Amino acid sequence: MTRSALPASPPDSCLRNAEDRAFWQALVGLAAMGNVSQAALAAFVGVSQGYVSKILTGKQTPKLERRRRFAAFFNLDYEAMVAFGREQAEAEDDRSRAAEKGRCQVREPLYSGGATEPTALHAMLRGLQAHQRDYTEVPLREATGSMGGGSTETGDRTLSYLSFRTDWIRSKGNPENMTVIRAFGESMEPTIADGSVVLIDEGRRQFVKNKIYYLRYNGQMYIKRLVDRGGQLAIVADNDPNSYLIADADDFEIIGRCIWAARELD
Repeated sequence: MTRSALPASPPDSCLRNAEDRAFWQALVGLAAMGNVSQAALAAFVGVSQGYVSKILTGKQTPKLERRRRFAAFFNLDYEAMVAFGREQAEAEDDRSRAAEKGRCQVREPLYSGGATEPTALHAMLRGLQAHQRDYTEVPLREATGSMGGGSTETGDRTLSYLSFRTDWIRSKGNPENMTVIRAFGESMEPTIADGSVVLIDEGRRQFVKNKIYYLRYNGQMYIKRLVDRGGQLAIVADNDPNSYLIADADDFEIIGRCIWAARELD
């Protein structure tokens, strides 16, 4: 995964008070220590990568509700994250004052109490490790699936990442075989709404009656349900009475089974 470079310091005019600066300091520091991508943060919080970039460069300050979501990424509460940021800001101020006076200054180490008495930094790192253990990222691909007349977009370029709880996604299959795509059209509503992101398990390509699949049919990409019509495979939609019987001469391939679309699919 490509990691985005993080800024060394923000424009002072964009951080209105000490709490804003402490939040920014903690977020930048934790993201850098954990080599966390902007895409991963954006996917977890539910915002765009561009919005995260503005926050990391100090050009925008999120409201409290979103700050708490950023803290949750590191498995921490917001207050602990701000406390860590204040400690980092104080250390930076000390270094600045020392530089102005042309001397070095020794500061108490962040790991002041050893392994049995973790400081704020220790807690933050443990939180980051817990997040990386508890969540698994799945790539959001350029490809799209049609729930209507078909799609020709099959690109496998990664646009972003979505985070899923590791215990849940591993109960469904191997995450290395999974991808996320966007689905458009209304024929699968209310099961899958127009514009949904859909989790696809490409390791599950075998036909199971009445399940929803991402598939190729005569040069077009679809998200549809597959059923048995008198011993012949057929493509159907949840709110469209028409069905398409698959003939031997058809260009047909199951790419993977749809297992989630903002909710688990049966």
